[in-house]
Amino acid sequence: MKYLLFILLNCLFINSLLSYDFEVEMLNSTDPNNTHIVKYSDLIIYRQFKYTGNWKDNLGDWGKLDCAGNHTIIKEKGIILKNYCKGKNKNGDIFWLIMDRKSDSFDAGIGRITYNKGTGKFEKYEGAECVYAITFLPDRDGTFIKSKCKFSSE
Repeated sequence: MKYLLFILLNCLFINSLLSYDFEVEMLNSTDPNNTHIVKYSDLIIYRQFKYTGNWKDNLGDWGKLDCAGNHTIIKEKGIILKNYCKGKNKNGDIFWLIMDRKSDSFDAGIGRITYNKGTGKFEKYEGAECVYAITFLPDRDGTFIKSKCKFSSE
C-alpha cells in the first residue's frame, strides 16, 4: 500500500512538472453600431454582434482579436452565446477559436473556448478546449474575458 501511494504521488508530481497553464486575457469595447438586436417576443431577445479587441497571454505574447457572434436571451431560462474569433499575435501567427457559453446572466458567465486552427506557434493549440469567464463593464460598453488552459510541456 505504501508503494502504491508513493507511485501515485510520484506520477502526480511528474505530471505537474510536464504541464503548464496557458492564460489569455481579452479586452474589447462594444460599438452599438456593430450590434443588431431582434426582440422576438417579450420572452426572447436575439443579438448579433461583432467587435475588435486586444489579447495578451501569460507567456508574454499579445495581439489583436476580431470576433463575431450571437446571443440568445430567453427570459427566465438564461443565455446562449456562440462567438467566432480570429486572433493574430505580434509576429503574425494566427489562431481561430469558438467561444460557447450557456449561463443565467448576460452580464457575466463561464463558458468554453475551443481553438480550431492555428498557424506558427498556435498550431499546437488546435483542438484544445479551455475554460473562460466573461464580465461586462457596467454600461455594457466592453468586456473583460479571462481564459485558462492546461497544456502538456511535450
